[in-house]
Amino acid sequence: MRGRKAEKIQGIEEHDFEKLSRTIGSSRERRRYSAFAHIREGKSFVETAAAVRVRLRSLMRWIKQFKTDGIEGLKDQSGRGAKPFLATEHRAAFKQAVLELQQNRTGGRIRGKDVLELMKKKYGVEPCLNTVYNLLKKVDLVWITGRSIHPKADPEAQEAFKKNSEKKQLNSCQKE
Repeated sequence: MRGRKAEKIQGIEEHDFEKLSRTIGSSRERRRYSAFAHIREGKSFVETAAAVRVRLRSLMRWIKQFKTDGIEGLKDQSGRGAKPFLATEHRAAFKQAVLELQQNRTGGRIRGKDVLELMKKKYGVEPCLNTVYNLLKKVDLVWITGRSIHPKADPEAQEAFKKNSEKKQLNSCQKE
């Protein structure tokens, strides 16, 4: 048997690590719980590290976390990945602000640059334009339109033109 015998870790008997390793969704947490199940069975640290395919240093770090924080020390901590520019609790207010910006606009659609300016003024963040479009997509504000409505457009005159042009097209088809 290689390696030193695993010393008794206080609190290890209180938890069923085998059951936890089968029920947890995160693969990193499953691996940690599986390692502690091996230690609980009496395997050495080297054998345990080899069984769960991690380095001994990682296993020792998990043991240290377990000793200081208990079972909570083995769970994944937040902090991985890039932080969002806009917190999730501010998304509803952001969506409402974008919709108000669109309604207050006189003609045409708002652009990504307009939303970027809104984010700078209201939330104090300066993301790139691509991030702005991704955030708009997350709050379900992606619209694709053929053409915007000109502020001086007259819908009644347009409808009258459409009606008259349809009659002319029908008359020209019947003559042939």
